[in-house]
Amino acid sequence: MNLTFGQRMRAAFAWERSICRLIASWCAFAATVLLFNSGFAELAYAQDVAFWQIVLGTGLFFVLFSAVALLLADLPSDSWFLLLAASLCVFRWLLEFEGDDTSFLFVLVVIVVYALFVVYCLRANEALLREWHPGKRTVMGLALLIGIASCAVIAVITCLRYKTFSSPNFDFGLFCNMFYNMKETGLPMITSERDYLLSHFAVHISPIYYLLLPFYALFPSPMTLQIGQAVALALGVIPVVLLARHHKLSGRTTLLIAALYAFYPALSCGTFYDIHENCFLPLFLLLTFLFYEKKKYIPMYLSALCVLAVKEDAAIYLLLFALFVLLSERNWLHGTVLTVLSVGYFGFCAYMLEKHGLGMMVNRFNNLIYDSGDGLLGAIKTALVNPGYLLTQLFTTSKGTWEKLVYACQMLLPLGLLPFCSKKPSRWLLVSPILINLLTYYQYQYDIGFQYHFGITAFLVYAMIKNLPALSAPTRRNLLGVAAAACCCIYLFTVVPKLNTYVNRWENGKETYAQMEAFLDTAIPADASVSSSTFLLAHIADRDVIYEVKYHGDAPDIDYVVLDMRYKSYLDTMQAYLDQGYAVSSQLEELIVVLKKQP
Repeated sequence: MNLTFGQRMRAAFAWERSICRLIASWCAFAATVLLFNSGFAELAYAQDVAFWQIVLGTGLFFVLFSAVALLLADLPSDSWFLLLAASLCVFRWLLEFEGDDTSFLFVLVVIVVYALFVVYCLRANEALLREWHPGKRTVMGLALLIGIASCAVIAVITCLRYKTFSSPNFDFGLFCNMFYNMKETGLPMITSERDYLLSHFAVHISPIYYLLLPFYALFPSPMTLQIGQAVALALGVIPVVLLARHHKLSGRTTLLIAALYAFYPALSCGTFYDIHENCFLPLFLLLTFLFYEKKKYIPMYLSALCVLAVKEDAAIYLLLFALFVLLSERNWLHGTVLTVLSVGYFGFCAYMLEKHGLGMMVNRFNNLIYDSGDGLLGAIKTALVNPGYLLTQLFTTSKGTWEKLVYACQMLLPLGLLPFCSKKPSRWLLVSPILINLLTYYQYQYDIGFQYHFGITAFLVYAMIKNLPALSAPTRRNLLGVAAAACCCIYLFTVVPKLNTYVNRWENGKETYAQMEAFLDTAIPADASVSSSTFLLAHIADRDVIYEVKYHGDAPDIDYVVLDMRYKSYLDTMQAYLDQGYAVSSQLEELIVVLKKQP
């Protein structure tokens, strides 16, 4: 558009744009100061900056941004500079801030301020955004790239955990031992899980692991398991895109939803303690939802069976979906079939675990069970006869802290609270799975650093997608802007520091880790029975008999003892074995000691 100089001046120095430019200039100055200083959380930070420097620096940015505004008078360039400068400040703050008990309060404040900027920028650029209409192929291609990027971050973090000897037996070394046995015999046998040979299915019934077995057989490395987990989570992007397309959301909105899923902080953080069967829940739950929406019922039931194959308690997720189908969708046939399927399978698993396994793990809900003999039925009874007590447990923790409230914010804010935005109360059934983690005292279930919310994530994302079409365009835009800001902030605060930690740990010690790996490859015969320190166990788990020394004790019934001497707590263990006739077989400096049972 050709504008006269006067028109450009009036457009560039309109009241709203001038205020936006002034704030952007101040943010740009603050971001510049951050480039040359650290420790912003301290009062002494940048106190040597004079007032005239603040005014001069802000003024120079204002002049620069004004020049751009005159050249691009018909474009909202001030909002671009505002978002860019604010983003630089937010990124530096969140990556530098050292966590403490009030960490998330700081993050929450940052989210609120940053969300205001993001929402404003989206409103200012609404006309430009409307002109971009990415096609189906473009959307799917970009969504896959987003998924690959997320997958790469997860894979790097988890593989470096293994490579830097940071993955313990619980819960990684035991799965390394299980997959070795699955490759050799086809059976999920483990010795390091309960300190004797048993099937992992005696603890958790998880046949879904067999999906990874062909890949492990081709590439028999613990890193195959870590990468497999990352891929399984990233593949959830595909049903997310297809669900958004089914609900006729625009290509722009679909891409944003794909990014919210891929970089949803709880998904990445849930991998920080290595692979778990739960990583398959988002993919197969989302596929179940997708095929239900498309009325492709045979694939829906196949996906539902895959959900059940993840773990015995995955039946609860399928039951909650069945209740949604019955009560909200009024689909009596398939709702009933899904209910019978989930209840029947859960009952079957409960019977098998009680009869042939170690029983159901119901102790995590002991705060809801009056008579321990009632099992999970006791928790259901409490919920039905005493809902008031149930509410008292909702945000109560064993330590009396705010952890559950923080957890709820971390789960819901990156989705802009959109799972709740429906006029149909019955649709809130899709949010109900989060109660599973809020009603327990088991602290790991309300910590996004563990794997217990993967299934919940699928429900929340599905609820968000279903709710979006009914919202007005401004409401949808604003809430998605809040979601994007919160997702970005929490990801920066929780995931990126982990990535930096393990990359730095590897860079600073890769020669040492390589020596440790080479030493373990040759120090112990492949057919020997071993008792190992927890962080070494995954690296020598490809054998028939291996125990974790912490739980096996100093019983002289194994051939070799492998101790991680980076931790001096193993000195007593070493002495106990030496006193029983073991001798030092080999040693790698002050890193690893191998003891051998003497004839």
